[in-house]
Amino acid sequence: MLVKAKIEVLIDVRSNPNSRWASFTNKENLRAILRSIQIQYIYLGDSLGGHPSDPDSYDPQTGKVDYQILQGKEYFKRGIRQILVELENHRVCIMCAEEDPSSCHRNLLVAESLRHEGIIVLHIRGDGRIQTDEEVWKESVGVSSDQYSLPL
Repeated sequence: MLVKAKIEVLIDVRSNPNSRWASFTNKENLRAILRSIQIQYIYLGDSLGGHPSDPDSYDPQTGKVDYQILQGKEYFKRGIRQILVELENHRVCIMCAEEDPSSCHRNLLVAESLRHEGIIVLHIRGDGRIQTDEEVWKESVGVSSDQYSLPL
């Protein structure tokens, strides 16, 4: 899918870049696989991951990550700047463990910050489709692609 989409750089934003179920996605295995197909691997899960080690990034009431707080952290901003630098010269894919962008920090946190920078975000789905934000939104609310426009 990455080759078909002409991806040159994959940025991994998983807080924990390991999997018991899909060992090919473990950080070093994935790096080697990507190298073999001339795709650069960059790990930014320590700055852009959905489960930060910084306890101040969590809502004390719910125990969940507070995306607004996290977006204000310098380490998060540094990670976003690194993606923006890569986007100047490369076709970039941001990866995490969740396939569905409508419920994933990759979209709701990282891509949202990129949108604020004027970046158009597309989503590569598990079946190979490439979707716009509007198509993801329509799918998540259960309307067909020819109905309604994204409420902006």
